[in-house]
Order: sequence, then C-alpha cells, then structure tokens
Amino acid sequence: MWKNLRNSKLYVAVLGVFVLTVVFAQVGKAGYFEPGTKEDPIVTQTYVEKRNEQLRYYIDQKIEELNSKLNQTQANQFFQVIEVQKGQKVICRASTELIVRSGQAKAIASSAGGLSNLISGKDLKSGEIVPMNQLILVPRDDGRGLDVTADKTFILIKGGYDIK
Repeated sequence: MWKNLRNSKLYVAVLGVFVLTVVFAQVGKAGYFEPGTKEDPIVTQTYVEKRNEQLRYYIDQKIEELNSKLNQTQANQFFQVIEVQKGQKVICRASTELIVRSGQAKAIASSAGGLSNLISGKDLKSGEIVPMNQLILVPRDDGRGLDVTADKTFILIKGGYDIK
C-alpha cells in the first residue's frame, strides 16, 4: 500500500505543496525582522558604522564627564590665594581649610561649634580673631567661615567657599 502511495501523483503533489509552504513561510518570515536583531543577526556595513558612531559618542561623553569631575577634585586639593575686602564674609563648606596670611578676620561659628584651629588645638568661637598663619578647619557645611575686618585680607583656602 505504501509503495502505491509513494508512486502516486497525489503523494508527489502533497509533498510538493508542503515543501513550497515551508519555503515561502521562511522567506516571508525573514522579511519581517529588523537587521541586526536577535532574530536576524546579519547586518550591513552602514548599520555597524552607525552603531560604532553611537558608541564612540557615548564613550566621549563619559570621558568628558570624568575629566570634569577630576578637574573639580584637583582644584579643591590645592590652596588658592583669595583677596577679601573689609565687610565681606567667606562662608565655607565642610572640610575647607583656611590660613589667614595678611589682614584680619573674625571667626563665624554656628550653634554646633566654631572653627578648629589645628595648630593650637583651640576651637574658635564667633567673633574671635583668627590668628595669622594658623591652619583653620571648617568641620561642617553649616554657615561657618570668616568675617573680614581689615582691607585687603589675603587668605589661603582649600575647599569650597562663597564670598558674601
């Protein structure tokens, strides 16, 4: 019976329709996928160049961000010389270090404490004159700093600050 069926025209026709259906389904399916996706991994040179350009742009942006952060960090690692006039206040951020080099300034403390004189080991309260050539540390970012009482006061400062 199978021999007769294999030699029959019906068998050949059914087998042919099945093969054509499978071939057309695969060809049709291939046309729906975007090149470069998981379903269709074959890509064009233009696609690869476009992706490389996007990757290059992303990497350049990240390098620029890191350089900017590095420059900000390095700027805060060295003492800067600033000139402050009488009546101005230098309000410091946490961990700022100060050295009054010339002129005169008074400490601005907060309710949590004053400025730390690292040379004498003394805590400077509000209104106390800051001694010259002494390393002063501002421990917190709570409005502490210096009130300048002499014209042309030069201060070495390392860390964040605002002049008001």
